[in-house]
Amino acid sequence: MKPSADMRHHRRRSGGQRWKEHNSARQTLILETAVALIEENAPGTEVSIQQIAERAGLARSVIYRQFENREDLDAQVREFILGRYLAEFESMLVLDPGKSAEEIILEVMRAVVSWAAEHPNLYRFGWTGDVHGNEPGETGLATARHRIADALWHRFSSWTAVLGIDVTGFRPLVVGLVGMVEGVVTQYICVPPDAEQPDQEAIATLLTSSTWYMFAGHAADLGYHFDRSANVAAVLGELFADAAAHHPDH
Repeated sequence: MKPSADMRHHRRRSGGQRWKEHNSARQTLILETAVALIEENAPGTEVSIQQIAERAGLARSVIYRQFENREDLDAQVREFILGRYLAEFESMLVLDPGKSAEEIILEVMRAVVSWAAEHPNLYRFGWTGDVHGNEPGETGLATARHRIADALWHRFSSWTAVLGIDVTGFRPLVVGLVGMVEGVVTQYICVPPDAEQPDQEAIATLLTSSTWYMFAGHAADLGYHFDRSANVAAVLGELFADAAAHHPDH
């Protein structure tokens, strides 16, 4: 008895889905292997397709079938690195009511500095060259700045919207803030190991203070004055009370 047309279609579709999953798993293995080799080698060392194939336990021809060319592989590696970095960054953007704004900013800066210091090769490689899915010529650095700024702006503007505070005009400053942090971190990891420079905690503290002064200064211009050591719950309570007083119908 022959299977029905619907059954044959289901088999073809299931087979196609399994093939896609198989290729996706291979791509992930190749990207993870490339990242591991970039981390292990000296800065600026080009990792060959042969090295990736041997470490991943695949034939070179398999790698060539998964990517258009070497440039496409490198671009997808950068996208892979950037995705991991952004996931870690976004996980830190939590408004913990039991902490002060300064403590929250410091935790984020510590994570940013620590990630770059622990993965300097990935930081350098990921931020240079094309990124998969972007326009040719748009470097990983530009992509990282915009994606981090977008994530930061989304969280910040959603918090202020709840309070009825319009911060639309400050959108460009978020990009500037991200650029400042990136510049300081890049300078930190590029300094020769034997050169004298501040440690990670000092860098994170410096970035925290600079971020706070920018935020507090513009907030003061809008009539808001914050204590950097006050916990978020107390600050939010005052802001909600202020919003209720000015907009009793809401």
